[in-house]
Amino acid sequence: MRFSITIDTDDENTALRLLGALKDVGLVQAAEPVVEDVDVRILPHTRQVLVRDVPVELTRLEFELLLHLCEHPDRVHRRRELLSAVWEVDDVYSGARTVDVHVRRVRQKLGDAADVIQTVRGVGYLVASNGRVRVERSRNVVRLADRRAG
Repeated sequence: MRFSITIDTDDENTALRLLGALKDVGLVQAAEPVVEDVDVRILPHTRQVLVRDVPVELTRLEFELLLHLCEHPDRVHRRRELLSAVWEVDDVYSGARTVDVHVRRVRQKLGDAADVIQTVRGVGYLVASNGRVRVERSRNVVRLADRRAG
């Protein structure tokens, strides 16, 4: 169940005390700390990508590729692995250049933040967990994988 409360007051101290009281009794969950210096925000529940709070239009596969890379940071993703994970193609004849083309398009659309996707020459691609990218999952959205697990 989800509900919202509007606190209409000019006194910020009163609003903070009320919010604290609601947290104390368990009616409001503590907010996650907000990282201000995030270049790319991915909102899987709405399938949005924001670069410095400006929406970026990605195709379905471009979004899935970026999401996969960002959900699994600090590891090199081989082109064949990406084909399998994102495109669900497991044959040896599918062109790995498809991945290169899609990464290039995602980088173009990310603009100044394109360097969050790093190329590992001769191997694949990497997104470092350096705080420039954040995947923001809504607490109220249950993924199908979560439902199957429990």
